[in-house]
Amino acid sequence: MSMVLVGAAMTAAGPALVSYGRRRGEHDEENSRYLAIGYSLAICGPFLLLAFLLTFPAALLVAFAVCGIFWLSDMISLWRRNVRLTKGAAAYVSDVFALVCCICLVRFFVVDIFVVPSSSMRPTLSVGDVLLADKFSYGVRLPILNQTILPVGSPRPGDVMVFSWPVHPRETFVKRVIGVPGDEITLNGKTLLINGSPVFRKPTGSVVYKGDEGGQISADSFSETLPWPFAVVSHSVLYRNDRPWLDVDSFNDFHPAKGCSLSGQSLHCVVPSDEYFVLGDNRDDSLDSRYWGFVPESDILGKVDVLLFNQDDWRRLFLKIK
Repeated sequence: MSMVLVGAAMTAAGPALVSYGRRRGEHDEENSRYLAIGYSLAICGPFLLLAFLLTFPAALLVAFAVCGIFWLSDMISLWRRNVRLTKGAAAYVSDVFALVCCICLVRFFVVDIFVVPSSSMRPTLSVGDVLLADKFSYGVRLPILNQTILPVGSPRPGDVMVFSWPVHPRETFVKRVIGVPGDEITLNGKTLLINGSPVFRKPTGSVVYKGDEGGQISADSFSETLPWPFAVVSHSVLYRNDRPWLDVDSFNDFHPAKGCSLSGQSLHCVVPSDEYFVLGDNRDDSLDSRYWGFVPESDILGKVDVLLFNQDDWRRLFLKIK
């Protein structure tokens, strides 16, 4: 909602500043402070509103198309008559086309930034962590459609992955890849098995953290090692003694029948082709593949390699994610 308020305020303030500048007798669009700020607000405000109504990538594509039309019109006019076609706000829209192109190139094909919204990936990630996701590692994809056009690589067990939540695609989740296509994943209570082999787990102590709804939460910390044909992947996970291994009500609300079956204290899943099984590192406080199923390849957004900073804790700065 804050994005709507900011966008609406900027949309209203832009024309007001332009009008005020005109009344002051300012007509030089390149040197007038009021006109420059007014035009900028009049452009950015509608963009924020569009990003809220659609999605940020969709709004970015609209901006690319609109800016491109004005820029192309200017180029044709300059070539034919040696004079720009656009004036006022339209000229500003034309001028930012190169910037929009650069943003689109980086945002859609190279890297993107995501913010961690919950404690489901503790202790690896905390609420407010700002992550840099590599968009190239899992292949070059078409914007919006997210279909792979140039395969480069695929998720491996142990990767921390950002994806669109299959239940509500406008929401972005970050989890750890546990199973790849063809793997058999079994959860016997809080014991994890991959292709019949128990995952090694070594106690490393305990932690206390602030819960998403307030209050202090205590959890046991473990070092977990996933088997992988080419390397051994280790990371930290949390388990809570006051939580069951599975919230059956949530399981019944979300879980599709395809690929998984629940029998007593055992959940067994076979990962389908082009899909992935993911878990949160905070195992007893994570909404993940145990509940809503697998992540389709078409929902993958990127691989998380770097934590840039935390919005509340600046000690968490430029950390390598593993």
